[in-house]
Amino acid sequence: MNSKIFNHILEKMKDTFHLAKYDEIRVAFSGKTKLDDLPWTPARKLKFQQDLESTFGVPVELEGTLAQLVERTDVRYLMWFFGEIWKPRTERYHWTGYRIAEEICRANPRKVLDIGCGYNPFKGRIPNLIGIDPYNNCADFQVDIMDYHVEPASFDHVIALGSINFNSREDIEERFSATVNLLAPGGHLWMRCNPGHSHKNGPWVDIFPWSFDVAYELAKKYNLTLETLKQDQDRLFFLFRRNA
Repeated sequence: MNSKIFNHILEKMKDTFHLAKYDEIRVAFSGKTKLDDLPWTPARKLKFQQDLESTFGVPVELEGTLAQLVERTDVRYLMWFFGEIWKPRTERYHWTGYRIAEEICRANPRKVLDIGCGYNPFKGRIPNLIGIDPYNNCADFQVDIMDYHVEPASFDHVIALGSINFNSREDIEERFSATVNLLAPGGHLWMRCNPGHSHKNGPWVDIFPWSFDVAYELAKKYNLTLETLKQDQDRLFFLFRRNA
């Protein structure tokens, strides 16, 4: 869950129901809170909705639970951010720029997956490459890694340059696990990770702070060897190999 969006909406709900008569309701707010069960007046509900839409710049429907509202808002915000604001910077990176294509090509890849490929910059540079991205129609398949259902261990190389970098540690591990599941034994996972720098043009993008320690922990947990770890400009470069 996007903690930035969750905390903002939660505080906004507390402000909306700030009167003493709502104390019992207010202290019980959680992700499971059902929005339809709250004592809205039409004017209060409309103002709350308009305030959220003004803040996030995307449509908001006050339905379901608070957690579901956060999830919908997060998806729409990321669609806007990665579809209209974010621009690729592949060429600026030394270790996780276009030299990755050269390294992978030397290994004569059988099948390569680029997760969160954006504008699919490695297409044509790496043979047998498939790019997936939920937000960019330049991808071969416009789909999220969690919804990309293919045969396990299908790829001998997987690229994830900044795409497994959002929300909580739980979210990171869920996506990391799904990625490793697609990697063949002996295959390599190439990652560029954000150590926690906020996007200046995306204030509601919740960045997970990757570190060398986190990379070591995940390597051990998912039976990987961490072959390379380097600083690459303002990002971190990790190269994992899946053990047999």
